[in-house]
Amino acid sequence: MSVELTAAGRLRSRNPATGEVVGEVKISSEQEILKAVETARRAFAVWGGLRLDERLQLVERFHSVLLRRADELAELITRETGKPLIESHGAEIFGVLETCRWLEAHARAILSPAGVELNSVFFRGKKAYKVFEPLGVIAVISPWNFPFAIPVEAILNALAAGNTVVLKPSPKTPAISLAIEKLFADAGFPAGVVSVVHGDKDQAAALVRSDVSRVVFTGSVPGGKAIMSLAAEKLHPLTLELGGKHAAIVLADADLDKVAPAIVWGAFTNAGQACASIERVYAERSVADRLGARVSELTGRLVVGDGLTPGVDVGPMIDTDQVERVQAQVADAVSGGARILAGGTTAPELGPCFYRPTVLVDVTEKMRVAAEETFGPVLPIIAVDSVDEAIELANGSHLGLGASIWTANIARAESLARRLQAGMVWVNDGLYSHSCPDAPWGGVKASGFGRKGSACGLLDFTFVKLISAARQGRRDWYYPYTRDRLSLVRSGMELCHGGLPAKLSALRRLLPAWLRSRRTP
Repeated sequence: MSVELTAAGRLRSRNPATGEVVGEVKISSEQEILKAVETARRAFAVWGGLRLDERLQLVERFHSVLLRRADELAELITRETGKPLIESHGAEIFGVLETCRWLEAHARAILSPAGVELNSVFFRGKKAYKVFEPLGVIAVISPWNFPFAIPVEAILNALAAGNTVVLKPSPKTPAISLAIEKLFADAGFPAGVVSVVHGDKDQAAALVRSDVSRVVFTGSVPGGKAIMSLAAEKLHPLTLELGGKHAAIVLADADLDKVAPAIVWGAFTNAGQACASIERVYAERSVADRLGARVSELTGRLVVGDGLTPGVDVGPMIDTDQVERVQAQVADAVSGGARILAGGTTAPELGPCFYRPTVLVDVTEKMRVAAEETFGPVLPIIAVDSVDEAIELANGSHLGLGASIWTANIARAESLARRLQAGMVWVNDGLYSHSCPDAPWGGVKASGFGRKGSACGLLDFTFVKLISAARQGRRDWYYPYTRDRLSLVRSGMELCHGGLPAKLSALRRLLPAWLRSRRTP
């Protein structure tokens, strides 16, 4: 296991590659969680009232502090999660740096008041505009697979919008969560603006039941259902990013020499422990065998080992529980007739958390590896007779986070993308937009709802307030409800929405009714 509960009620993490102790924290009591939320609520009273430029100055300072500490932080991420050092830099730190820059460039335009046009003749002369107000205290509950990028990108967006944050990270990555808290403090964010509490399901439940204003949860489908049930008690709004079963559809015209390396990376980056990992390939039958051969050849070349070792491509899984989950799916597939083209075994000589990247063929939709989220380094390749069949099978999953299409015909792919039930569809690529704050990220169906990133994600941390102003005066819809005012309203409806004859008739009735209504007290 990469984390253990000590006799003193503390969480202790271990490097899944070596077993060395990496970090240790005290589990937060319910009283400590409530205190953190109350402190964040008091801090919000000041933070939410700052000018956006003042908040963005601290985002810029955070960017500078993070860039200076990138090497030491990347090493910590690798030691606590096992992922190769290049992934700690590229998939964790880079996206956060990009988020800082994006907020500095775009937050002012997105969060500025916007005019509202009132086009009806009834409302002429009124001024109206919408403003985007911060919600209050945001609860961010984050996972272990991207323990830096996922929470910090959400925190930065929440802070820029004027909120304060209480983070409850995964119990498997306590050292990284402490580093996050220190980064915000060292960047100069006021006390209470970002707080971290520690624990597992009980602590997450206590946080969701507290006086927070929105919950942002990233995790499993069962976890999301539990959080949603708890949030319903307080009517807390939610952002849920849950599981995925990324289907990659490979068309017959695809250049397999270019597609195969991309699919291998999309399946096995972070040891397959990504919600948007490619977890199934539907290849047109004319290219399926060649694709399987090429993918298995490249997979066999991957170097598995300690993520801190130069040249390692795939690190360990987070713990033995995840290894056993993968083993069970592969065993189920093989027992049903699937064949292993590459991998399919643990690597005990490296340690208990290592599983070799695995390619399967002759997989059917009834097998667990095709139907359930794997969250590990396993790639089933399934031959289909047509693109229509591939889309039907891809959409057959209860999950709908990411999907991809691989073809030389981009125009056709863009048309096919509209038919896929997924929050993100990539053409001839995959996963990359998680590090691109310009792009919205999120799913449909059991993969959740709400969006991270882009203007969509930033505005999720606000509520829209309409402000409308007009000179004092009597309105035609005020009391008393006279016959003339009824005629005025009905004539106005016909004038606005009727055909030409109705409009002409309404005009003839409108003026006399209006003049008489003016004389009504």
